[in-house]
Amino acid sequence: MPHLQPAQVIEQFASFLQDDVRAEIDDEFVDGQVGSMSSTMRYLADQLRQQRELTRRQRDSLLEALEAVERDCESTAVTEAAADARERVEDASGSDGDELEPVLVSACNDVLDEINAELDGAAARAARDPLYDFLRVRVEGQLEMLGRDSA
Repeated sequence: MPHLQPAQVIEQFASFLQDDVRAEIDDEFVDGQVGSMSSTMRYLADQLRQQRELTRRQRDSLLEALEAVERDCESTAVTEAAADARERVEDASGSDGDELEPVLVSACNDVLDEINAELDGAAARAARDPLYDFLRVRVEGQLEMLGRDSA
């Protein structure tokens, strides 16, 4: 069975309401209500698309950060934690945004916990920096979803 994209289904239903249903309504109040429903559904479809895109950006940013930690960190425990986290993210990458996002946050937190346990000072800061870039992408995306500028 093919997977239906929720945003696309909602958008098609909104178009059906707008184009087909409203054309058949004679009552001004009902026509306005159907138009409002259609508009709300289009807004929800846009939000779903935006959420999916932001989750993809977060995933890409975290994978890049984990690769940097694996490449640049000298602690075996930290590089192993980063490799495990990267594998979990790659395994979950086929999931939708609602299922993937908690995996991203958990993977980042696990590596940060390992950094905190294994490293101190400049080495810890250097290992955290790529993960902080992921967190920055995450916060900026959330602000974008809220219609706010992160700058």
